[in-house]
Amino acid sequence: MIEAETMKFLAENKDSILAIAAIGALVMTALTAVMSLFGAITAKKIDEKIKRQEAIRVLIEDGMIGMGESIQGILSAADILLTKYGIEVHQNDPSLNSSIKKYKTIIGNHKKHLMKAKTIYRYKLYGIEDGLSIITRCTDWIQGLKDDIPLARKMLKEADKIRLIVDKEIIKCYRKGDYPSSVTRWRLVYHSWKIKKMRQG
Repeated sequence: MIEAETMKFLAENKDSILAIAAIGALVMTALTAVMSLFGAITAKKIDEKIKRQEAIRVLIEDGMIGMGESIQGILSAADILLTKYGIEVHQNDPSLNSSIKKYKTIIGNHKKHLMKAKTIYRYKLYGIEDGLSIITRCTDWIQGLKDDIPLARKMLKEADKIRLIVDKEIIKCYRKGDYPSSVTRWRLVYHSWKIKKMRQG
């Protein structure tokens, strides 16, 4: 009895059932197309991300070692220079002035390298260049603080904090293949401001 009623229902509603089946097939086809499109877009984004990460790593590899050496070198030379400033020798002894001139030259050489690096990283690793800029400016200011060694030491200490931030951020950027974070940029701005404030008194 039930089977007969079912057959009768199917016979009477055959067209409707076929229409529903056709709609179902269209919906499945549409869903498949959407999923395929979504998969293609996702794959493209992943591919673009990988390419961007590799480009950033190559950029950092090209100058990472040299830049790191120059940052360390310029601050070390500034530290030695301040030590030289505090040495008292006989006025007829030219060795101290010669040594001071030597370290000023070393600072100048490292500064040239960092200024070049600043230009390279200005847009590609936005934010890092601010750290490089204030380090070079700070060592310039320190050279003129022969009569205020304590202030020069404070500025140098703050510049070394910037060095540590830049070092860690570059390593992080290399590992992740990503750009500097906004947090790092603000930290560099803050420490740069502190150095400028010290200089202004």
